[in-house]
Amino acid sequence: MKRLPEFLLGLIGGLLGICMSFFGLFLGWAFFDEGDSDAGMITVFLTIGFLLVQVGGLVVGCLANRMNNKVFGGIMIGVGVLSFPPSIFLLFIPAGLYIAAGAIAFREVKPKEDETHIPFDNEKKVAFEKENELM
Repeated sequence: MKRLPEFLLGLIGGLLGICMSFFGLFLGWAFFDEGDSDAGMITVFLTIGFLLVQVGGLVVGCLANRMNNKVFGGIMIGVGVLSFPPSIFLLFIPAGLYIAAGAIAFREVKPKEDETHIPFDNEKKVAFEKENELM
């Protein structure tokens, strides 16, 4: 895994965000005032919307190794910024983790030396074996 820090930050942020969104949904439902049903419905719909944002952040966080790093970084920073306004106290940590994962994603990963170049002795051996297989 070349982008392990981005993957872990996205995964942890997504799981924490989903748990905290469910907690916020429970709090919104528990403090629902029966006399003011419009405010309760708005709170529930907003919480469900932020829950969907957290699920999207978790899905994108798990795709860290399969996406272009700049696209991944932009999406993760966007999810972090979307999570930040309701984060008075509830989604502050997941939003910070999303933004950190997005910022780290803009770095270039250097390929390891053994993944890009076969040493000279092995090149001769591989070429010799291929010639013998064809005969």
